[in-house]
Amino acid sequence: MHVKISYLYTYLYAAIFFSTLFITDSFADVMVEINTIKADRIAMAGFELTEDQRVYIELYGLQPYRNRYRTPYTYGWILNADTRELIWESEDGDINRESRFEYSCTDNFDLKKGTYEVYYAAFPYSYKWHWDHHNGFGNFIAQIFGAVFDSRNEYYDSDFDKLFIRVDGKGKGLSKEYILKRQENLKNAALLSFSPLGRERIRQSIITVTEPTDINIYAIGEARRNGDFDFGWITNLKTRDRVWELTYHKSDHAGGANKNRQSHEIITLQSGMYKVTYITDDTHHYRHWNLYPPHDPEFWGLTIWLEHPKEAANISIKDAEDMEDTGHVIVDLTRIRNSDYRAEGFTLKKDLDIHILAIGEGSDGNMFDYGWIVDTKTREKVWTMDYRDTEPAGGASKNRMFDGIIHLKAGNYLAYYITDDTHAYHSWNESAPFAEKKYGMTLSVIDDNYKNGDVTVYEEEKDKSVIAKIVRVGDYAREKQEFTIDKDGPVHVYAIGEGEHGEMFDYAYIRDINTGKVVWEMTYRLTDRAGGARKNRLFDDEVYLNAGTYVVIYETDDSHSFNDWNSRPPEDPFNYGVTIIAIE
Repeated sequence: MHVKISYLYTYLYAAIFFSTLFITDSFADVMVEINTIKADRIAMAGFELTEDQRVYIELYGLQPYRNRYRTPYTYGWILNADTRELIWESEDGDINRESRFEYSCTDNFDLKKGTYEVYYAAFPYSYKWHWDHHNGFGNFIAQIFGAVFDSRNEYYDSDFDKLFIRVDGKGKGLSKEYILKRQENLKNAALLSFSPLGRERIRQSIITVTEPTDINIYAIGEARRNGDFDFGWITNLKTRDRVWELTYHKSDHAGGANKNRQSHEIITLQSGMYKVTYITDDTHHYRHWNLYPPHDPEFWGLTIWLEHPKEAANISIKDAEDMEDTGHVIVDLTRIRNSDYRAEGFTLKKDLDIHILAIGEGSDGNMFDYGWIVDTKTREKVWTMDYRDTEPAGGASKNRMFDGIIHLKAGNYLAYYITDDTHAYHSWNESAPFAEKKYGMTLSVIDDNYKNGDVTVYEEEKDKSVIAKIVRVGDYAREKQEFTIDKDGPVHVYAIGEGEHGEMFDYAYIRDINTGKVVWEMTYRLTDRAGGARKNRLFDDEVYLNAGTYVVIYETDDSHSFNDWNSRPPEDPFNYGVTIIAIE
């Protein structure tokens, strides 16, 4: 009997000893307690540890009654405040159902010294009528039947009074205001920060790099397998290669709804000029989440830091809009409306790098609203807005954009832009592009060698090398213009017309006034395709003329001419007609 009692005391002392150890640890100081929870809101606070230690977490939340595998209506998580790394989330803890709609979560684990952010999200409406790939179609149907046959809502407003998250440990608690200020300091120390971003925003900057430089990119946005909605990219303006982008397939889950995506990586920028772009659409954005928010909501958007601060001298950054609007803009063909055609000329006194931002309409490999640049001396297109060189411009998928740099030699140039009869500035038949005021084409000089006076206005009517010009010719026309050649030699003839099956219907010819003979005629066999419909024909070559006086004549039939096309117009509709240029 005495032996049994001694064993009993031994067990009792042992139990008291071990329970004391547990109580001592578990009753560590309360560092963070968030207990004022509101629907469709994210609560936050933080804590700082001055030494490595074990921390203890307790959370009380709401979860769906009919499907315990579904994401809870309310949940919490912890981030490393410096690295933005997810340290813990409530689904990692020990979950116990407390009632039909309530659950508790407890956990403890070791943490390194440092600063941490604590979040609690309450989004009870996110899965009410939502089907995403985590739940499947069956669970979506179950939600409908549950809503119809359940005798009550899955929670009362009073249930929110029970919700909390608490973190215990030997550390210092930090307020929401302190955490937000600390995040602001992180962004202020960045090379650039486009965060947090709200609805329908577009932010762009130009980065110039003189030596290879490592940058640390942190981006959070919205994307699904079938499309990207809040996303960004970095383009090498010279090569037009995308050196980085946030898309669904090049990102990871960012917490919360599956469409929350993030990219956190270090890349090296080689010497050159880059454009950084980030855009958002009109749903699911900072502070207006239509599904569960990401783990790092205050960084929704794009933030870039220098990986090595000592490389700061290698890199500079400017706001793209300031650079394009208040910088050296040489052509502004923007806010273009339906059925419009615009042209501007410019002269380069020396070779320069030109930045082109062109936004237009295109689909299935074809452009309908687009621009191009012509060398006035050779009539050669030095650049055209080809569909293959464009990328999405936001909004409707047919909104296309070219954003890059070309190098132009010294000389005279004409920039053109044309639209068809649908979907242009202030008359969109689908969603507008994000930078709708830029619809059209903007040319800017971004060359470090640029000086005032290097670019001037070019006026074709004052160009003495243009011998004769009859363009933008309509139906039932017969237009003519006389010109004189001072010495024998070739001239450059650039003519666009209509022809089919070996016959021309809209065409040009040159007659010697003294003899009355036709010395050149735009025949079908002498022409090539002019783009657009097959019947659009182009003559672009030299014609030898003796010294003398001539008349150039352009004739059209009753259909398919400038601004009255019955098929797709030629690629250069402005110059439908004939232009004769002297060859120096």
